[in-house]
Amino acid sequence: MIIKGKSRAGPSQLARHLGRADTNERVELLELAWGGNSVQEAFRDWQVISEGTKGRLGLYHANIDPDAKYAMTRDQWLRAVEVLEEELGLQGQPRAIVMHEKNGREHIHVVWARTDMDTMKLRSDSMNYQAHERASLRLEQEFGHEHVPGKHAKRDRQAQPEFPSAEAQHDEWQQGERGGMNHRDRKAQVKGLYEASDTGPAFKAALEDAGYVLARGDRRDFVILDSDTKVHSLGRQLPGVTAKDLCAFMADINPDMLPSVSEARAAVRENARAEPSPGQSQAEAPAPDKNDAAPIDTEADRQRLDTLRKAISERHSAELKEQELRHAREVTELQTSQQAAADKAIKSFSKEQARRTVAERPQVPGGFDRLWRSIREAVNEEARTQRLAIEAQHARDAEDRRSDEIRIMVGGMQAAQRQEIDNLVKRQGQERADLLDEQDKDLKRRIADDQRAVALEREYERRRIEALARERVGPERDDRAR
Repeated sequence: MIIKGKSRAGPSQLARHLGRADTNERVELLELAWGGNSVQEAFRDWQVISEGTKGRLGLYHANIDPDAKYAMTRDQWLRAVEVLEEELGLQGQPRAIVMHEKNGREHIHVVWARTDMDTMKLRSDSMNYQAHERASLRLEQEFGHEHVPGKHAKRDRQAQPEFPSAEAQHDEWQQGERGGMNHRDRKAQVKGLYEASDTGPAFKAALEDAGYVLARGDRRDFVILDSDTKVHSLGRQLPGVTAKDLCAFMADINPDMLPSVSEARAAVRENARAEPSPGQSQAEAPAPDKNDAAPIDTEADRQRLDTLRKAISERHSAELKEQELRHAREVTELQTSQQAAADKAIKSFSKEQARRTVAERPQVPGGFDRLWRSIREAVNEEARTQRLAIEAQHARDAEDRRSDEIRIMVGGMQAAQRQEIDNLVKRQGQERADLLDEQDKDLKRRIADDQRAVALEREYERRRIEALARERVGPERDDRAR
């Protein structure tokens, strides 16, 4: 039995995913422990409540997937949820259970609210992978299912000295499901290019010919981007090749000279926009510049051009680093300003709520009126009961109104913050694309200028040699003068 899960936000997206009938043969809601009418409303409420804790991930989503050869009863499904809930420390939390059947195989999704209403704190999600494996092990033993090794609580270190590695990550599996190249075909293609290459630069050229871009990863030295700008670790695409062997093979390539992931993505998208459409004829393609010089043809020319390229690349890299630092500062400043604005709005809202609570508090009758009410309620118990019921109803109405106002305030604040972040990301992405485009034009312009300068030098040298030759031979004589 395999169990996966993690804390998350995005209640609307999660509700849509769990309710998708187009990718599942059957979707059944087994349980919804909440007062809402739908899982979408429940997830939204759970996420909104978590905002009061200043937490961002108010939901915990888990997937329980037994082997297809075991038929699970409804009681066993509920027992599996109870065991996992106990291991995760989510007992007593509101939850929703949805069953999916796909390709004749059943599995369930469980979503819990993480906010503890008594303490107004999020239930901890630390060490959740170990909790998944402990729950899986207990269920396998209880149901008599075959044992599935794991990385943590279910790992036999003698029989399993190294961590097991999944054949494909979840996003790679999703890409194959959407109809793109699946992970097996891509790994076979990249492995074939690797085996057919003698050196790192040759491998890089082969990858580019196949439509990939070799880039500098954030945590790994080398990654590749496919035509959809999806990032893949180069080491994971080469099964059987150790990290040490790959490092030695790629020793001729300096990772600092490669583009970063964001730069490579911008370049891939720019090239996709620049490529002619399938219906565009060759005649419509941009004509070459008449001023372009002939290709270099000597080793000295190639060395000079490599030196020029390296100098320009270093300057461009410095410009990109400077832009990245500026963009990072802008993001930090925006987050700081948003947090300050949110704190100010919450403080103002709390003061207003306190003022209204004091203003709406029932007035205690004074001297004689209070005495008369006490005598009346002592004689008539129903009058006291009716008064308490009215006061309780007023308190509930006030609490419901405050909850609605909190939800509206938090929702509006989040929408405004998301819009500000989206605008910043859009602007920064455009600035990065503009800078990459300008740098590409600058590189081409500098190389063309250098080649034209070389061509002029050669022309001047040719003319100088011809002039010297004419001086040695002397002026041409007229045969009639002889």
